[in-house]
Amino acid sequence: MRHAQIFQYDLTLDQTAYGPRFVDPYAQAIADFPGLIRKTWMADHLNGKFASFYLWESKEAMDAFMASPAIAQVAAEPFLKDLVITSLPVAESASAITRGV
Repeated sequence: MRHAQIFQYDLTLDQTAYGPRFVDPYAQAIADFPGLIRKTWMADHLNGKFASFYLWESKEAMDAFMASPAIAQVAAEPFLKDLVITSLPVAESASAITRGV
């Protein structure tokens, strides 16, 4: 069963630092993680509010990602604040209607 996650967080980076300090060091490693179907990055630079949506092939893949050193490194970044992570199984039949899967 597919699982989804939403990460919500604040960043104390200006827009010019967002790519080089937050996206570039992590994006490829995230993209290469086994079981990841997609990650969508969301950014409100004006208010410092950010979120990410992850879609995983399974809960096991999601759990492996959460236990990886890469996620610990991201979470330890001093410019990342107030991280809240929500994860739930995907409602496959409902999502299929709205092209969510």
